[in-house]
Amino acid sequence: MVNVVLKLMAIFSTDVGLTQINYSDVNTLGDVIDQFMSKYGKKLRKSFIDAQGNLETHIVILINGRNYLFLEELNTKLKDGDQIVISPPLVGG
Repeated sequence: MVNVVLKLMAIFSTDVGLTQINYSDVNTLGDVIDQFMSKYGKKLRKSFIDAQGNLETHIVILINGRNYLFLEELNTKLKDGDQIVISPPLVGG
């Protein structure tokens, strides 16, 4: 079991009212997301979960700056001190 920091950006921070949440006793990214959604899911459901109950595909989740889709997705094993960032897509011009 490890301790990690979850950082929320933009609308996710606004909806939850926090910019950072510490989690302990987690092993995988899925553990963090499960704990996060069990506490804050009602506030985020429309922007975070699709009609089938899966994470919206447009959500950006980074573990130490690396996109979770290029790791082991929700099965990605975490290490003590890892930083996870959840953000809506960033666009600009």
